[in-house]
Amino acid sequence: MNSSSLKGFELGKLVLRSGLLQSSWSKISHIHESTNSNQDSGLGVKIYPDAKTTFVVFGAPPIRRNSNGLTRLSGSEHENNPFHFLCSEKISSFSVHTPSFELFASAFYQNLPELKSKLLGLLKLEKPVIITGAALGGSVASLFTLWLLETIDPKLKRPLCITFGSPLIGDASLQQILENSLRNACFLHVAEAAQTQAIQADLFKPFGTFLICFDSECICFEDPESVLELLVGDNTDGRVDWRDYGGILERLDQSLMTDSRLMIDDVVDRMEERGIRKKLRFDQLKKLNDMKISLMHIEWYKKMSKMNKIGYYDRYKARVVSSVDIDLEKRKKELNEFWISMVEEVEKKPQSEKSILKTRCLFAGNNYRRMIEPLDIAEYYLDGRKDYRTLGRSRHNVMLEKWFEAEDIKTVRCKKRDLSDLLTFDSCFWAEVEESLIVTNQLETQVGMPSEERAVLTGKLERFEAYVWGMIEKREVSPEIFLEDSSFMKWWREYKVIKGVNSPPSHFTEFMNTWKYESYGQPQ
Repeated sequence: MNSSSLKGFELGKLVLRSGLLQSSWSKISHIHESTNSNQDSGLGVKIYPDAKTTFVVFGAPPIRRNSNGLTRLSGSEHENNPFHFLCSEKISSFSVHTPSFELFASAFYQNLPELKSKLLGLLKLEKPVIITGAALGGSVASLFTLWLLETIDPKLKRPLCITFGSPLIGDASLQQILENSLRNACFLHVAEAAQTQAIQADLFKPFGTFLICFDSECICFEDPESVLELLVGDNTDGRVDWRDYGGILERLDQSLMTDSRLMIDDVVDRMEERGIRKKLRFDQLKKLNDMKISLMHIEWYKKMSKMNKIGYYDRYKARVVSSVDIDLEKRKKELNEFWISMVEEVEKKPQSEKSILKTRCLFAGNNYRRMIEPLDIAEYYLDGRKDYRTLGRSRHNVMLEKWFEAEDIKTVRCKKRDLSDLLTFDSCFWAEVEESLIVTNQLETQVGMPSEERAVLTGKLERFEAYVWGMIEKREVSPEIFLEDSSFMKWWREYKVIKGVNSPPSHFTEFMNTWKYESYGQPQ
């Protein structure tokens, strides 16, 4: 037996010893018996305030197989989607179990807001809240818990949702959204091994922890594929069966069930601990310090190149072969892989969690992009390609720039500040230089070019000139670009010839022709 299975048995025993399942089931049975005579009346909700714990029980009528289906919920439709906050840039919509959603929606504007407000008050008093239900009632309980979790202060203890024999409520997209979220740790689904589900396993996917009950033992599973293998079977009558889980619990080891030394808090805490540990396994933030060290090595490479009178962009472009350059290549690859993975993870996050992650990584990602993207650009143009900004730029760089700019951080660069270590603000600056070099080459080599075409190309160079001058005025470009052998200075010499001595001067040409660039970036 592997370590994962052993831990699953351990948590399963802990849940049984706590008496939490028995307490939940007794209250579910009570509401089921009291509403059994009017079972088709719709959703029933009842609060059971115990001395130390509050139980919220959802009851619902049975459903037929032909009423199963999926309801698509989009992040852009706030009015029709109570769960729009779960959507992200990567996953803009997901689907939920239609009968469960319809029951939830029927009470959404009636008693559920009041219930939500009451439970938030109890959580602020640090009183554990258990939300539970069986069969379809458990599925609605899961939807309510997802809705409640969005408004809970992260510092408070989260509620625990326990379902018994309930249909799966979401598709693969919802599963992916919740997979690495702390919300996932708030769900404990109890099911009998080989329990048959009146659902299609190719449409519905599990999330949360599943406590699978066998004849005389139980084990917790988190792996979705294992859960599906154990639970999905044939159902001949088409109903989501009401099962007496009281009898199932009684079959389990009585010595485990009667041990009162463990409290309900232990189960809630253990579930949260498992969720946090699982999240950390996927959380790229723990690698961020290692990536900062790699970036420091590349900063040293940048300074070393400048000492040799060459910018790090042009050194990399020259393909110098040395141990230093080999190490740079390795660290560049490592950093790119990390940030590509990081952006992919952020885009999967629900909106509320994504903003927290972005804030923690904002400046690190911005420094990485400004340092490393110029090297990607050098590689791109060495391969003879064109139009990097439109055709060659990696999505992760686009998103890192978008997120940083969305914060609208105002940076004032005092004229007294030394800019010698500044990273050029626009990480695509060197792509603009390369595109302008391509244009100057066309103008120099294509003899007899039609005047209209020449005017178009000259216009591109003038726009590039204005772009550069704007960055110089705002002190947003590194002084490295003015090193004598840089690609930028090569462009300037070619552009100067194309402009000719009789062209009217501009702020930029005056700045360059009078050698003012030599003191650019020096403290004044």
